[in-house]
Amino acid sequence: MLFLFFINTMKTFITILLLLATFYNIYAAENILRIKGNISGITNDTLIVQLIDIETSRMTESKTCRTEGGNFDISIPTEKVSYLAITYKTLSEGKTTKKDLSYIAVPGEELIINSTAEGICVEGTQFYNDYKQFEVFNKTFQTKWRQLNLDFASQRDMPGANVDSLKQVFSGKADAMRHTISEEAMDYIRKNPSSEISIVMLNNVFCTDIDHASTLLDSTARNGRFKAYIDFLVKKAHTDAVRLKASKTIKEGNFAPDFTLTDINGNKLTLSSLRGKYVILDFWGSWCGWCIKGMPEMKKYYEKYRDRMEILGIACNDKEPKWKAAVEKHQLPWLHVLNGTPDDVTAQYNITGYPTKIVLDSEGRILKIVSGESPEFYTFIDERVEGGR
Repeated sequence: MLFLFFINTMKTFITILLLLATFYNIYAAENILRIKGNISGITNDTLIVQLIDIETSRMTESKTCRTEGGNFDISIPTEKVSYLAITYKTLSEGKTTKKDLSYIAVPGEELIINSTAEGICVEGTQFYNDYKQFEVFNKTFQTKWRQLNLDFASQRDMPGANVDSLKQVFSGKADAMRHTISEEAMDYIRKNPSSEISIVMLNNVFCTDIDHASTLLDSTARNGRFKAYIDFLVKKAHTDAVRLKASKTIKEGNFAPDFTLTDINGNKLTLSSLRGKYVILDFWGSWCGWCIKGMPEMKKYYEKYRDRMEILGIACNDKEPKWKAAVEKHQLPWLHVLNGTPDDVTAQYNITGYPTKIVLDSEGRILKIVSGESPEFYTFIDERVEGGR
């Protein structure tokens, strides 16, 4: 009896182990992206495969894969939809060239990449088989974009060409093309409301059309494994729409938009509360070498004009501990706020580089916008603030 009990217990134990192993294998497969195929002309016999977090743009996983005759087969763990970057080198006409491929990484799928006469093509499991439709769509418009740029360059370089006038003409053509792309992308979504490729197609929808486009997806697509990706694209499009508006309104002579951010002491600070003095909006970051390099001269000018001028440092793309540590380390005596708590002021002001300094008069009107470190900025401060104009 004891022996039979032992045998039955062992059978039960083994059954549990097998069930656990099966569950683990299924779970592991669901959280693995397999990438294989053949790319001709790889010179260093190595592929670098990286996963990039969609929301933070930070690398979350990186693997190196050896190739033989251009063949490769690699599996990379991923628990959520991410960006996928593949890097390799090729040799052509005696010159080594770095190549980059970009895709969407989807857990549990298999991506097959092969060189063909038409270039690099993808296939694989259902998602990547369908992904070819997105690539064909993009290639069509990429060809048109290249032609538009070539046409502009050729006319710009003609003797007696009016470059400003040409820019206006081609800007109009570019806007028309963006709207055409957006309309065709929405038409695809409308016809394929449950397809995950329709979700990827949201990348081609114009920023002001994103809300409408996302409602064309059915509940299966909206609430599936791409839900976080949809939320990210919608949020990004809203930010792009703010930037688009700012590109037309953030100009010298216009009033600066008001905003409220959290200061270094944890209090809310509103830009309009600084009216009555000249204000310098300094968009910077603790990570920005040129920003830090310019701080000593900024400190001199702050001391020189602090009775008539305030500086508001707006830390961008920064973590709170690093931001506070930089302010203390460099002994920066002016006001400081952290961007993105709650407003993204870089979008409101269409900031594309760091440092960027924007000078406001006592009523909040934009007087000067300076990108980078330039003596011109300090000359302007002397002329306007010291001169009282």
